[in-house]
Amino acid sequence: MARYWKEKLDPQKHVDFMTGYQCGHGSPTERPKDNLLDSWVYFVVAGGNQLQFISVEQVQEALEYFSIKNHGSKMRPGVTLEHYWQAWYERLPKGMHGQRSKQIWISALKALLDKIESNGVDIGKP
Repeated sequence: MARYWKEKLDPQKHVDFMTGYQCGHGSPTERPKDNLLDSWVYFVVAGGNQLQFISVEQVQEALEYFSIKNHGSKMRPGVTLEHYWQAWYERLPKGMHGQRSKQIWISALKALLDKIESNGVDIGKP
């Protein structure tokens, strides 16, 4: 059973692990320009792993990634980055690429998106 929760975005505590190519430490996050808007960081624990998302778009991107049955070659033509600069999905633990694990994450991420849409995600770690 997957667990979900959200926390208010805190640049001192939360980093963005999914934007661009990184060496694994994450990119700094920023508060929204409008103080009246709440920005949330969403967390999912499923299959013994935890993922963090700083936006609904990132949840959708992860769902799209896990929905692809075979990913093919990871080579990107024209990329001249160092070997340690990787996309978020290249840093996932080995077991998360298997079909069984993908099915767990597909159902967990769909459920999270449904909870976000219905405003049913609990605040704070359960």
